[in-house]
Amino acid sequence: MLRRPLVARCLVFLGALLALMGCASAPVPVGHAEADTAVPAVPVVTPDVFRDGVTVGRDGEDGLWLSWSLTDTTSGRRTGSSNAATERTNAESAIKAWIAADHLRVARDAGRTVSASERDLIRRSVRSSDDQAAERLYRGLGGDRVLAHLEPVCGVDVSTSRRGYWSYAQLTAVDATRILTCVLDRAPSYPGGAELVADLRNVDESGSFGIRELLGGDTPVAEKNGWTLHSDTGWNVNCVVAFDDYALAVMTRFPAERPESYGWGVCRDVTADVLTAMRG
Repeated sequence: MLRRPLVARCLVFLGALLALMGCASAPVPVGHAEADTAVPAVPVVTPDVFRDGVTVGRDGEDGLWLSWSLTDTTSGRRTGSSNAATERTNAESAIKAWIAADHLRVARDAGRTVSASERDLIRRSVRSSDDQAAERLYRGLGGDRVLAHLEPVCGVDVSTSRRGYWSYAQLTAVDATRILTCVLDRAPSYPGGAELVADLRNVDESGSFGIRELLGGDTPVAEKNGWTLHSDTGWNVNCVVAFDDYALAVMTRFPAERPESYGWGVCRDVTADVLTAMRG
């Protein structure tokens, strides 16, 4: 008679103990605390110079005419100064990249190889900016016909302000980027084209304005710059380069009283401003 109440009391105690253990081991909702204390993610803003533009410190400098253009050679998007597509200036030696490429193009179309002497003229014209070598190439192709070839091949309409003079070819900054991009795109299909690209990536130090130092030594840079002191109008200094998937042209004119190095400094400063904006 005494055992049944004792058993009942034991069963009640055991049930209470199991219930207590179940509460202690009940799962805690996952993520509840995190949801209460999580910090909202900050969106990463990627710089877009083609949308936002670039502020150039040398713009508006007294006595300096400046025009510049940056092109994304993959998408075709552009940014630059307000006059980048409207105001022209002498191409100077920057046009030599096209003179060399057109010589190779004509040789390809004629089904002939490029001789060692022709190759030497191209190397001297591009790497050393040898005017006499460029002149021989230009005359050999019919003079100003070389400029006329730009429109059907590269889609750039260019003429010279002095008949028979390649250095007086009139370019906008946009034209300059399009021409160098076209040369780099098409040259590999021409006989001797790989050598021309190598020339453009290895111009003599005297003809380079320092873009390699700004970009770092591991970035391949193709460039063909031009500079001339005119007795009547002063200096023309043009810097045209291609790196990664971009082409950049900086075109300048300034008084003869200033040194040539002033123009190279403008090219470097504009390039530095552009690179800073691109990197954010």
